[in-house]
Amino acid sequence: MKQLMTIAIAAALFAGVSTTAIAQSKVQKRYDYTMRNLHLDKKTEALFAPVLKAYLAERKTAGDIYDDVKDKYKAAEKAGTLTDNQANQLLEAKLKSEEQELVVRRKYTAEFKKVLKPKKVYYALDFANDSMSKIEGKEE
Repeated sequence: MKQLMTIAIAAALFAGVSTTAIAQSKVQKRYDYTMRNLHLDKKTEALFAPVLKAYLAERKTAGDIYDDVKDKYKAAEKAGTLTDNQANQLLEAKLKSEEQELVVRRKYTAEFKKVLKPKKVYYALDFANDSMSKIEGKEE
């Protein structure tokens, strides 16, 4: 799976697409998947769409805290040469990222409730946080 992702990123880079565009396409896929599965009426969809987009952007920013450090030490991790200091940096980044993601989820749970009923809020967060493999239909 990691090899497939590496190949996809390399191919995108060679094709002139930045990793930012790849990340944005993942955010767009997550947005499309969530909206498709919520089955909202047009009026509610129009109100909810910008809130969901903001949530996904903030969620990604929170995840980037860990992803940036992980990318930095990717080669060492793969080679099995990760130092204790690097491992500590990864652990701290992971915790900070998870804390920030929780802050974002709490904030947007309240925002979602301004537009959706609690049951739909639950499903919206569930769909928005599904794995990319499930979103892309690679997991049942």
